[in-house]
Amino acid sequence: FIALFFVGTSFMMRLGIMGEEFIKEGDTGKFMFRLKYDESTPLTSNNLATQKIENILRQDAAVEYVFANIGGASTGVMSTGLGAENRAELTVQLKKSHTLPTDAYMMKARKLVEEKITGVEISASIVGMVNTGGAPIEILLMGENVEKLREEGKKLKNLIINTAGANDVQLSAEDQNPEVKIDIDRDKLTQFGLNIATVGATLQNALYGNDDSKFRDKGTEFAIRVMLDAFDRKSPEAVKNITFTNAQGQNIKLSQFATVSNSVAPSILERKNRMSSVTVTSYTLGAGSGSVANNIKKQLETQPLSKDVSMVWEGDIKRQGESMGALGLAMSASVILMYLIMVALYDNFVYPFVVLFSIPVAIIGALFALNITMNNMGIFTMLGMLMLLGLVAKNAILLVDFTNQAKKEGHTSFEALVLSVKARMRPILMTTLAMVIGMLPIATATGAGSEWKNGLAWVLIGGLTSSMFLTLILVPLVYHSIDTVTVWVGKLFKKSDSMETKNIA
Repeated sequence: FIALFFVGTSFMMRLGIMGEEFIKEGDTGKFMFRLKYDESTPLTSNNLATQKIENILRQDAAVEYVFANIGGASTGVMSTGLGAENRAELTVQLKKSHTLPTDAYMMKARKLVEEKITGVEISASIVGMVNTGGAPIEILLMGENVEKLREEGKKLKNLIINTAGANDVQLSAEDQNPEVKIDIDRDKLTQFGLNIATVGATLQNALYGNDDSKFRDKGTEFAIRVMLDAFDRKSPEAVKNITFTNAQGQNIKLSQFATVSNSVAPSILERKNRMSSVTVTSYTLGAGSGSVANNIKKQLETQPLSKDVSMVWEGDIKRQGESMGALGLAMSASVILMYLIMVALYDNFVYPFVVLFSIPVAIIGALFALNITMNNMGIFTMLGMLMLLGLVAKNAILLVDFTNQAKKEGHTSFEALVLSVKARMRPILMTTLAMVIGMLPIATATGAGSEWKNGLAWVLIGGLTSSMFLTLILVPLVYHSIDTVTVWVGKLFKKSDSMETKNIA
């Protein structure tokens, strides 16, 4: 029966029902739309188009309010998002009475907006109670060749788009801003009696502006910025006609010593450890970030990136690896400490191993419960596993201690085990059921932030339940087997000793 329980749980684990994640964000009934219009969209047009989207969202009775951020930097905590005239953010708060899950409502609202509004790219993400400052999936690509980085970044983005659970995949260096490019011929520049400093200062005044002049009114000072008209700054033909005066007083046009053309430039330049880099980010939907990352790694095994590009996991995946490693080390240390303490108490190195056999059946029960309830493995569930070690060892300690006392009173090992199971079954059942029932309200809670505690409670419920039944079977079997082996080894040594004594005689 115990073997079937182990096999069944192992089969369930292979089905992929239980995912992995760093920490649940928590459903607060809030989500965010990031809007991106055409690069040439001015702030006024951005505002008008975003207002239309706001009105569409407000028409739904489930929406409590909509907060708009037009053209500004990202409002996320610790965010490094850059503002732009063609971008906007809408934070939507749902009423507490809404019936649909937030992620389901978010996708429904996104589809509705995309059907009614054209010319806008929408990225949607849940705003949870825990905001780590970015997308849960964050991959950093580094290399020397910028174009190669962009190419591999696009390849990785397309790979992640086709990964189950990935949502709104973005490449940091994908966007390019239109610009007017000026290539100066230095030989011609010298022939016309000009220098780079003069040309640079004049171009800065024309394109960026000069605010040296001030306007004063009743003690208040206002800066006056003088520059070319916005249309002329974007027109190569107008830029070509910017004039410069050399030392001889001659007026020289820019087109006489430079080539002016329309071009595009990356919207952002990234460097990591003095190397060029690009970042691929992705939100998750319906799956834990750890599960999505594992799916990406499997695809990268069959579709690897170029050897000229190095890949580093950042964000939740990096934090998850560090935290899980620390908790795994803590669990190993706790098992060792438990064993050493029991060695000191029992004055025996063998029987503490019997107690430790109660831990595997508890872990299997915890994993079974997580799969049944479709909870992911995360920081809080790992803490539940850590708590479980001490709670389940208590049952085995009760059995082993009673058995040792009964053996001292003259009972055989088998008789002592039968007596211990009969005597300790009632207190084990009572204490375990009390803990399980006490955990049920936490496991079934549905309030804000309850997602953090649900998994921890189900780990304890599953582990304690399996331990309650299987420890009463497994621990006596292991104890009796160890006692049998000990007696057999003792007889073997006695037999060898007696043979040596006869030989000496």
